[in-house]
Amino acid sequence: MINSIQYLRGIAAILVVYYHSTIKSVQNNLPDAEVFSFGQAGVDLFFIISGFIICFSTDKHSFSAVKFLKSRILRIIPLYWFFTLLALVIFIVLPDLVNSSGGETVVFKSFFLLPTEDKYLVRNGWTLSYEFYFYFIFALFSLFFIKRNLVFIPLILLPMLGMILDANFYFDSYLLEFAMGVISYNIFKNNLSIKYDFLLLLFILIVFFTCSLESKACVYGLPMWFLFHGSLVLDRIINSKDLLKRTKKLLFKLGDSSYSLYLSHAFSLVILNKLVMYFFPTANKEVYLFILTSVSIIIGHFVYIFVELNINLYFKRLFNKK
Repeated sequence: MINSIQYLRGIAAILVVYYHSTIKSVQNNLPDAEVFSFGQAGVDLFFIISGFIICFSTDKHSFSAVKFLKSRILRIIPLYWFFTLLALVIFIVLPDLVNSSGGETVVFKSFFLLPTEDKYLVRNGWTLSYEFYFYFIFALFSLFFIKRNLVFIPLILLPMLGMILDANFYFDSYLLEFAMGVISYNIFKNNLSIKYDFLLLLFILIVFFTCSLESKACVYGLPMWFLFHGSLVLDRIINSKDLLKRTKKLLFKLGDSSYSLYLSHAFSLVILNKLVMYFFPTANKEVYLFILTSVSIIIGHFVYIFVELNINLYFKRLFNKK
């Protein structure tokens, strides 16, 4: 495990939670409330981390595309379906509480993460659609090429094709962010050699060529990539055992529970928003955001301990029986 990546998982989740909390504060017309748009960059950071980790975890092991996809499904789907089923019950009983901002909620596509312009029962699930698309590209690429860490090539080519064709889910610039993580792995693996430093600079030029300056791959993806790649360098320079032990221990736990926090906070924020506005109707923006963000983080950690760990263990035992 690379410590800096574990910390960045926690930071990415906090960014997303805080972003959604600020949206709630604006909806409640709190004085001076404004949306912290850069919090969306947490999603972009997750995509970059995913590109790196998939290469890091498979590069030195024998590889089976089927086993790889099975492991990804067992890691992602059980907790996602847990919250999707919870959202479905709420949608049946109190439909106005699900996707209250409007738009059509789709049930079948929600469970199977099928690309759609409509909304999933768990709205954050749209990012998992991109995750599984990346896993599919990675698995398919591995069937034809031995060097799996070169998967950044199709991840670059597809968005470039999107410039020619009508850009849609399958050619989205989000794929470039997975490519960023893959390229960082190549550089990390080769000890930051000049050859791969050149590759990184070349890719930055490709990003600007492929994307409009307003695209998320440019606005959020590149800054998050610099943060991510810089953390890899620092991880090799700094003695992580002695620096800010307590802070890092907290960030490490946040990294562990980041997926639970990511899925659960949509539910937490709805409940916390109502409680805070009922008991503290005159609360200022700072107090409001602190309560929503901090309590959501705590709830996410408990979800990790009592739900995610247990549900993952159950499904691994269920589907790995010989």
